[in-house]
Amino acid sequence: MILRCLLCLLLISITCSFVQAAPREQTIFSDGSLVELTATAKKGTVELVLPGQIKDGTLRVKPLDSGTIGRVELLPARIADKLQKELDALAEQKSRLQDRMKALEHREGIFAAAAKSQSSKAPRKSKTNPDPLASVRQGTDFAIAQLESVYTARRRTEQELKRIEARLASLSKTAVAGPTVRISVTPATGRVRVAAVLREGGWNPRYELRLQGGGTAQLTLLGEISELLPGYAVTVVPTALSAGIPRQSYPVSAGALPRLAEWTLPVEKEQISSGPLPSFALILKNLSGIALPAGQAGVYSNGEYLGIAAFPATAADAVVSVNSAR
Repeated sequence: MILRCLLCLLLISITCSFVQAAPREQTIFSDGSLVELTATAKKGTVELVLPGQIKDGTLRVKPLDSGTIGRVELLPARIADKLQKELDALAEQKSRLQDRMKALEHREGIFAAAAKSQSSKAPRKSKTNPDPLASVRQGTDFAIAQLESVYTARRRTEQELKRIEARLASLSKTAVAGPTVRISVTPATGRVRVAAVLREGGWNPRYELRLQGGGTAQLTLLGEISELLPGYAVTVVPTALSAGIPRQSYPVSAGALPRLAEWTLPVEKEQISSGPLPSFALILKNLSGIALPAGQAGVYSNGEYLGIAAFPATAADAVVSVNSAR
């Protein structure tokens, strides 16, 4: 009985911890990304590091549970000391490798000129040089051997430089955190909701164009997202930030393209060749009621994939041509 009570208390404690945990949400619009974070104050202060640089004038802080917000400070982004040391060390290695590349290029020029000079010499027999051809070959072979060593060193240096640059890019991406928001809260354990628009973000349009026969096609708008914030519940909306609060949002999972909208459009022209060299030429009328952004469209006919084509930006009620590259 005592064990059962302890288990119940443990489950209640775990449940409460999940409820009180700070949720992190990202809403991706067509032209930007909104992040929202909930946090509980410690001794009357909340400090939150935002996941990226934010657009000026977009920071909002809302009190929860009838609390009161005092001073709000936006502190500049700061890179951890350990990470900064590694970045500095990698930058120094990169500079040294670049210096080595310049030196190798100079050496290559010297030995290339030497090889050319040796090979163009007119052999002259003398007492000190009884076999001039052998001397020329020896000098040429030496210059070429030096060139080979330069090429090997340059290849290895280039490979190491690429590795350093990739590591730098990876760490720099990790290091690019946003500013810290510091908030005074009453009561001392009050909760707040912080929202801001990131400077970078947004989804890219992609389409699925499925010909249905009978002069119609189903056009589906998909949202392609380059990167999701780790630890955030991510949703995407089919509108721009200027449209305000979205009416509908779609959850996003890694590797999936959310379907944002779907229309049945009339096809005014349909020419398809499904032979060994497939091709298509289509003209559709945009009766979606909105202007469609430019993107890439996968084209299907009777369920068969025919290829991908450019889908140009198209105003409402205008016609759009979608043609294969062939």
